[in-house]
Amino acid sequence: MKKLFWIVNLPRTLLIYLLTKNSRQRALIFKDLERFAYGERKNKGPYRTFSEVILFDKCFRNVLEFRMKKESKIKAMMLRVFFPIKKDMEIGRCDIGGGLVCYHGHGTVIAAHKIGENFSVWQGVTIGKNVNSEMAPTIGNNVSIYTNAVVAGNITIGDDVKIGAGAVVMQDVPDHSLVFGNPCQIIKNNNGRKS
Repeated sequence: MKKLFWIVNLPRTLLIYLLTKNSRQRALIFKDLERFAYGERKNKGPYRTFSEVILFDKCFRNVLEFRMKKESKIKAMMLRVFFPIKKDMEIGRCDIGGGLVCYHGHGTVIAAHKIGENFSVWQGVTIGKNVNSEMAPTIGNNVSIYTNAVVAGNITIGDDVKIGAGAVVMQDVPDHSLVFGNPCQIIKNNNGRKS
């Protein structure tokens, strides 16, 4: 049944795939795609993987639209016509490195100043300004933010950081740290390895 669905949708997936392949954002998009393509979707070839992910993962559609908007609002609009995006997930205007992946994405708002590569975010996360600051957070590479966490204000989150579910982070977090709780508590991994 899944294969039949894939075949029926071939024209619209092929069109968006070709737009993506010819995009100036393609390196970032395909790095994002690698993170979304796990399990049975992995290693099926670039087009088949792309088409399965865009058909069955609405969060990827939001990420793809975010990337395409940076290049052309017309391309982003075409994507939305063929593949509706999640209405309850927002990725604001910010600089995000390749490898962005959103799991579930319900109620997720990403409005950071800058985010590094290989960023993972779960549902219900809010990233943005707070009432005391006009600046949004800067987030490093290889950061994961879990369900219902809040990261707000003019703060810096270092590389290789994991922010636990429900944490409220309004202070700088050093590299290789684990953050949890409200108010947040930081556990630093001093040996420099990923936490």
